[in-house]
Amino acid sequence: MKEKNIRKAPVKNSRTRVLFVRLSSLGDVILITGVIKRFSEQFPDYLCDVFTSAVFAPVFDGLDFVNRVITFDKKDGFKGFAKAVQEELNGYDYVIDLHANLRTFLLRFMADAKFLKYHKDSAARRMFVKSRKRTERLGIHVVEKYAETLKPLGMKEYSVEELRPVLHSGRREEGCIVLNPFASKLTKQWDKFPELAERLVDMGQRVTVIGQGDFPQIDGVNNLTGKTTLREMLDIIAASSVLITTDSGPMHAGVALNKKVIAVFGSTTSDFGFAPEFKGCSVVEVSGLGCRPCHVHGQDKCPQEHFRCMRDISVDDVLELL
Repeated sequence: MKEKNIRKAPVKNSRTRVLFVRLSSLGDVILITGVIKRFSEQFPDYLCDVFTSAVFAPVFDGLDFVNRVITFDKKDGFKGFAKAVQEELNGYDYVIDLHANLRTFLLRFMADAKFLKYHKDSAARRMFVKSRKRTERLGIHVVEKYAETLKPLGMKEYSVEELRPVLHSGRREEGCIVLNPFASKLTKQWDKFPELAERLVDMGQRVTVIGQGDFPQIDGVNNLTGKTTLREMLDIIAASSVLITTDSGPMHAGVALNKKVIAVFGSTTSDFGFAPEFKGCSVVEVSGLGCRPCHVHGQDKCPQEHFRCMRDISVDDVLELL
């Protein structure tokens, strides 16, 4: 692996070394930070490293409880992943798999360490979508599931708020409202963000739009879509007073930066454990729709063709939470 992908030099000593693994995506990578923070506070003599995709390495900038960040480039495919594991994942006492897919499962055999894997309950989520059959596991937030993975090492129980993710930024709050209208799937996107931006400008608010996608040019709106790096986007959110967002990675960034977060939920729901259930956070959603959720991760079109989960949410519904 190229040296430029190693964010900190390896530390060679007799301290217990723990490797936390989460390869993607942005929101999931952010969500492991609070768990690592609590673990490092409870076990200050342990060295906590992270293995993730190179694109997400800025998430760990300035986090002093993370000793080292090891990355691999997804463009290199499995060969690049295997090379990183072979060259860099040596000398660990524990590997904590907080991704739990086939690739990370192979670390059990590729890394010479004790292996702990989190239970993501994928089958229970899919069953809930299909039959609405609920299990007790669906009520557990994902940060709590990450933390329970560490119980064999003596990790204490913490509340969701105590496991709140953390990010570092040198930017101070500047009083603007940041909008993130984009998400990985179309059924997670709310088409009234342009109208919301116009209303906010009319109210005298300073508005900045972030994310990757197309957004109309609106007088008085600072449109930065497609123009920022991940690090720059995190700093823009840090400078905001409020983040209004879809169910997406930037939503979790707002939580981790202790911002007031208003999240617009459509095809996804809080049943999967990823909703912003933290202080200062609100969710706008349409209750009582039997078709919600229609998919674990959202879809590119509404299977019922009415898209009421988003269309029935008005701009006033969002503004009421400011």
